[in-house]
Amino acid sequence: MTRRPSLLIAAVLVGLVLFLPAVAAAAGGDCELTPRSKCFGIESVEASLSTTQAGAHPDLTFSFEVKKDPESKPNTVGLADAYASTRDVRFDLPPGLIGDPNVLGVPQQCTVQELLAYGQPGGGCPNGSQVGTSEIFAYELSGTLREPVYMMQPPGGDVVARLGFVAGIFPVFVDLKVRSEDDYGLTAEITDASAEAKLIRADTTTWGVPADHSHDTERCMPREVLDGCKVSLPRPPGSRPLPFLTNPTRCGVPLSMSVSASNWAEPGRFDTKSASFPQISGCNNLPFGPGLTVEPTSHRAASPSGADVTIRMPASEGVKVLEPSQMKDITVKLPEGFAFNPAAGDGLETCSVEQVHFKTRLPAECPDAAKLADTEFDIPVLQRNLRGAVYLREPEPGNPFRIWITADDLGLHVKLPGQLEVNKQTGQITSVTMDVPQAPLREAKLEFKSGFRAPLITPQSCGQYRTEYEFVPWSGGPPVKGSTQLQINEGCDTGGFNPKLSAGTTDPSAGEHSPFLFTLTRQDGEQNPASLDISLPKGLAATFAGIPRCEGAAAASGGCSAASRVGSVTAALGAGPAPLWVPQPGKRPTAVYLGGPYKGGPLSIIAVVPRQAGPFDFGDEVIRSAVYVDPLTAQATVRSDPFPQIIEGIPIGLRTIHVAIDRPGFTLNPTGCEPKAVAAAVTSSKGAVAKPSSPFAAVNCAKLGFKPRLAISLKGGTKRGGHPALTAIVRPRPGDANLASTVVTLPHSAFLDQAHIRTICTRVQYAAGGGNGEQCPAGSIYGHIKAISSLLDEPLEGPVYLRSSSHSLPDLVFSLHGLVDIEAVGRIDSIKGGIRASFEAIPDAPLTKVVLDMQGGKKGLIINSRNLCASTNRAKAQLSAHNGKRLTINPELKPSCGAKAR
Repeated sequence: MTRRPSLLIAAVLVGLVLFLPAVAAAAGGDCELTPRSKCFGIESVEASLSTTQAGAHPDLTFSFEVKKDPESKPNTVGLADAYASTRDVRFDLPPGLIGDPNVLGVPQQCTVQELLAYGQPGGGCPNGSQVGTSEIFAYELSGTLREPVYMMQPPGGDVVARLGFVAGIFPVFVDLKVRSEDDYGLTAEITDASAEAKLIRADTTTWGVPADHSHDTERCMPREVLDGCKVSLPRPPGSRPLPFLTNPTRCGVPLSMSVSASNWAEPGRFDTKSASFPQISGCNNLPFGPGLTVEPTSHRAASPSGADVTIRMPASEGVKVLEPSQMKDITVKLPEGFAFNPAAGDGLETCSVEQVHFKTRLPAECPDAAKLADTEFDIPVLQRNLRGAVYLREPEPGNPFRIWITADDLGLHVKLPGQLEVNKQTGQITSVTMDVPQAPLREAKLEFKSGFRAPLITPQSCGQYRTEYEFVPWSGGPPVKGSTQLQINEGCDTGGFNPKLSAGTTDPSAGEHSPFLFTLTRQDGEQNPASLDISLPKGLAATFAGIPRCEGAAAASGGCSAASRVGSVTAALGAGPAPLWVPQPGKRPTAVYLGGPYKGGPLSIIAVVPRQAGPFDFGDEVIRSAVYVDPLTAQATVRSDPFPQIIEGIPIGLRTIHVAIDRPGFTLNPTGCEPKAVAAAVTSSKGAVAKPSSPFAAVNCAKLGFKPRLAISLKGGTKRGGHPALTAIVRPRPGDANLASTVVTLPHSAFLDQAHIRTICTRVQYAAGGGNGEQCPAGSIYGHIKAISSLLDEPLEGPVYLRSSSHSLPDLVFSLHGLVDIEAVGRIDSIKGGIRASFEAIPDAPLTKVVLDMQGGKKGLIINSRNLCASTNRAKAQLSAHNGKRLTINPELKPSCGAKAR
């Protein structure tokens, strides 16, 4: 018959029980109470071992005596009566004392029916079931009864073993239970003893090796029991000698034992005494040589995996050989590269102290969703393998990875707290279980679950990996340290980096507001994304008007107000085809906020993602991205801070990053329908760079109208040779396609006075500093520009420069500043003697009004060729929209003439 252990259980259990050890106790004084049953108690308990050698197989002898009433009438042999009849007795045996009822075999164990038939022909317990003797002293007896003690078939439930004997004519059963609420030692209980026996004293010896021939003359036949076993012929047990009782394997610590008893008159009141137990010695003689094997359930690189962990302890053979030291502490360090799989957190629960019923004899009631592994323990004192499970324990601050090792089987209720320690920088896992119960463990198996949501991830690359271990014995000897190899040899073509990108607005209608969605995905085995740059299509804009920016401490912590929220994030984490999606249902949501200036960008995007995985919650991860705007094209680029690669020792393993910018009225489509793209530059954790892109194009651009208005006025200097100031106002019509280019040709009444081109800003000067003309000479400023847009709360405005050009005349540069900086460059030339200004690359963005003021007088660039008030002068404006529509208008140049002149 095969047996299996319970890793943590411990043999603590069964063995101890088979005997009722004893401790020395002080005798009580006189009793003057009424009723006299209140004086009932324990007079003395004594115990001795035939050897105190650790791991040896001793005979255990103990004596138990209750207090006697000196006022009672002595019986025929001079014994005084007890104060009351004993009802229940409990013996708490020291941990580590082991008894193995299985050495007798089930056929040799005695049944209740056989014990009760001791006086009938052919009745009585089998000869081979005897494990000791007991001498009974009772008030009603005229002498001493010497009775055999038998190993009974246990009744089940939480009774792990049962002893039985007959005290005169009264059957007595001793049930052995494990102290699951304490040290996993054994408690022997006698319940409802016969009130007529009036037990005074019992001296009991339990044999370390029941089949040893030294006990042949002590084996009683049923007919001899009736006579008190005073005479017994030598008779062998019918089986080979095997160790039944084994000393603890822990030395140098005081051992104690407590005895409690109650009487029939007051069954609820127990008198308890504790005393020392013989101290164990010779632990340095004990062998200790455990070994470990670890086998992943998947040998594929970068994949979800369980693990089969087996601990083996060498067994001793024969009654002359010492039992190996029992194991106290277990430490197993998995190889680097094996780490927790975030996907395992989906649906994962925990088991609380209340649910596991810690320190009680109640069965654990942990939810199945908290189970991490099945366990099986081979403890030879049990009738078969002990089966249990490993559950995730409730995390606590600073200590998130805790476990329970449980086994509610074979009458045992084991609940051992364990710890999973994780290197926060590398994710390497170390499992630690301390103070394993003192049990004769032969083998422990832990089978961590496999499948899509297995708790582990295998390393990213194939190869040999080493698991290290350290086992500490209860004997106090040196720990055993070693390592075992495992192999990852499948799916070795990992390590590439080729993420995919999908992006666009949900409704691409030109000029319409629509949510913008962005999704980046990566496959198992690829390197992990570490940072991200996104270049949005030209013309894809955002309405910042009315949205407060999250800044300062709130931006750093993610504690932004709801008013600055513009979207949300969804992320998939972990290995395998079923990753963990964050946010999890019913838990704290994610958010994307609009932030203020950051790392040189005028704006920023703040993504707040809860660091959650099942029962684990490590707060919020705040990832900030700077937003940069190209001043020539107004194209936006978003550059993220580095993504976390490991959180609290758990590698993130980003599989999907999905961003939804879904604030109503925020994202605005271009008004041009030419094909564009959302382009990304993704850097991996190992420095590789991938550049995925997603096509983008607005639709229905032709439906947009295009009819802007242009007004040009001149102020001062109306006569020939005068230098008037010029004001041009552009008013696009709301809902039209955005202005793409303008070419304005002034009438022949206006010439360019090159003599007034005094100072020109060089390109080097313009690019210096912030690159927006701040280093240009003041004399290179010839006007002022203001642009008002529905996208912004405040207008953009700034100086108008003359800047050096590759053409014969300098360029006219509009340098607009505000929330963002925009630069519009116009080429100045002459056509048929007139002045022409061409702006050919106006960003695709909605404008409400543009006001251009050019200086006059001594700083005026325009000189009149004739009296402006003498006739009407019209310019020619050729306007183009981003949807391809064109418009030519001839606005009048309105001089500042008086009413009479006009």
